[in-house]
Amino acid sequence: MTRLIRLGLILAALMQPALAAQCVPPGRWIAPGKGELDAGRVLARASAQSVLLLGETHDVAAHHDWQLDTLRALHARRPQMVIGLEMLPRNAQPVLDAWVRGDLDETALFERTGWTRTWGVPPALYAGIFRFAREHRLPMRALNIERQVVREVSKLGLAGVPPARREGVGDPADAPDNYRNWLKQIWSDHMPQAQAASNEAFVRFMQGQLLWDRAMAEALVAAARDYPQALVVGLMGSGHVIHGHGVEHQLRALGVADVGSLLPWDSDADCADLVAGVADAVFGIVPTVQDTRR
Repeated sequence: MTRLIRLGLILAALMQPALAAQCVPPGRWIAPGKGELDAGRVLARASAQSVLLLGETHDVAAHHDWQLDTLRALHARRPQMVIGLEMLPRNAQPVLDAWVRGDLDETALFERTGWTRTWGVPPALYAGIFRFAREHRLPMRALNIERQVVREVSKLGLAGVPPARREGVGDPADAPDNYRNWLKQIWSDHMPQAQAASNEAFVRFMQGQLLWDRAMAEALVAAARDYPQALVVGLMGSGHVIHGHGVEHQLRALGVADVGSLLPWDSDADCADLVAGVADAVFGIVPTVQDTRR
C-alpha cells in the first residue's frame, strides 16, 4: 500500500475515534446540528443536485454497502447517473468503459486497472458497485491522477510542477482556513519533529492534498458537462468530503453550485464531531472492517 493511500486511511480514521456514544442510530439519517431526517427527504434533495459526494473509509465494508444502497435509491429517483471513483487514475478510463459495455469480466477489470497497485484495498469491497453500474449501463469515471503527480507536488510544490506534468490539472483554489488547520494538525502528528516544524514542507504537502481535491473536482465537472442531465456521484474518502473543505470547495471554485454531500457515520464515532456543516446528512453505520493484509 502506498504512502498516500496510507495517509488517506489515516485521514478517514482520524474522523472516527472509538468512543461509546451513539449520536447517529444505525440505519437512520441525521442532519448534523439539526436532528433526524426522513430518508425520502434526504434522497430527494440529494438526487436533485448536479454533483453528489459520498464519503467512505476505504477498508470498512459497511461503508461500501451503504454507498451501494444509496446509489440504488438515488437511481430509482434519477435513472441518469454517472459514478465517479477516487480509487482509479484517469488512465484507467478505457478499462472502465469496457467494463460498463460488458466487454470484461471482473478479473480482467481489476487486473487491467492495476487495482492492487493503485489502490491496495481488496476489490471485493467495491465489486457490488461495479456490478450495479454495469447492470444499469451507468457511465463510470476515474477521478484520480497518478500518485507520483501528487507526490511530486508534495515534494516540489505547485510552482515546481507545471500543469503539463499534472495531467492537465489546474491550480487549486486556496484552502479554507479550517482545512489548512486540520491538515496542519495531521502533518504535525504524523511527521518527524524536524520535518513537522518546517512550514515550507507543510505548504508543499498541503498543495499536494489540494491538487488531489482539484483533480477529482475537475473530473466531476467534466462528467457533468458530458452528461448534463445526469446526477454525477463521486465516491471518495470522507476526508475529501467532510465540512465541504476538500472536493466540494474546489467544485464551487469551478462554478458548480448544486453540490451535495452524504457521509456514513460509525456507531462508535465521536458525537462532538457531529456539528453543522459536516455534510448535508449522515447515515448511522455499524462498521465492519475488511482485513487489508489479504
